[in-house]
Amino acid sequence: MRPIGKVRLFTRNKNLLVEAKEVPAPGEKVYDEKMAVVGYVYDVIGPVNSPFVLVKVDESRWKPEAFIGKVLYWKGNPRHAGKKRAGEGRGRK
Repeated sequence: MRPIGKVRLFTRNKNLLVEAKEVPAPGEKVYDEKMAVVGYVYDVIGPVNSPFVLVKVDESRWKPEAFIGKVLYWKGNPRHAGKKRAGEGRGRK
């Protein structure tokens, strides 16, 4: 598990605003410190050098307000690290 960052606030749109140290792709599952699924990455906002991640919480299982001040995590799957440019990697040269 890799830390996304610390939850700063709960928005009016019922998302958690996380001050991101790492930025997962939208749709990635988000976990708490006990490795329980909290929700998923809804969007990434803010400047590139200090982004924020919006997390949509599964409200049927969790009270979103309970996560304020806590660190959230993701699996950090390297497949979502970005696309390779043409001509890189395997293939003809």
